[in-house]
Amino acid sequence: MEIIFFMAKICFKCGVQKDLSEFYVHPQMADGHLNKCKECNKKDTKNRQDILRNDPNWIDSERTRGRKKYHRLYIGTGKAKPHHNKAWQNKYPEKKIASSRSSHVRRSGFEKHHWSYNEPHYKDVVWLTKKHHMKAHRFLVYDQEQMMYRRYDTMELLDTKDRHEAFIKHCIETKED
Repeated sequence: MEIIFFMAKICFKCGVQKDLSEFYVHPQMADGHLNKCKECNKKDTKNRQDILRNDPNWIDSERTRGRKKYHRLYIGTGKAKPHHNKAWQNKYPEKKIASSRSSHVRRSGFEKHHWSYNEPHYKDVVWLTKKHHMKAHRFLVYDQEQMMYRRYDTMELLDTKDRHEAFIKHCIETKED
């Protein structure tokens, strides 16, 4: 005979007895869960947000907090978008030009990857998902003199779009995320 324990708790807000899975985990509570159910928690949070969103002082303070957090976590750490960084723009002017010349070229759900930063190839891009784009750059080395990428392992110059795409496809399929 199998004994099944039904763990239940009463929400102090709505007064309804609910399964323990209907309460958020909180290690400082005696039973390890909050005394207010998830549903009541979500309602209270939404009500508070609705009230605060009508307060211009709160909106300003949240914007300031967000900017400070962004600067604290990203600016100067190399994690910010490099093309917004003046030092990056000065170091790679060809990348900035190619980016601006191809800015009108868009494809929903994909990012542009320039296989070459030479003027004839500014608008000739490879379309990748964000995940695959980030992964591809892990295995490419930029050759500023040639304004193209090289393989990370053999340092072979990927001087055609076909060779570049083939290498990226190989990396996406065979390399760990």
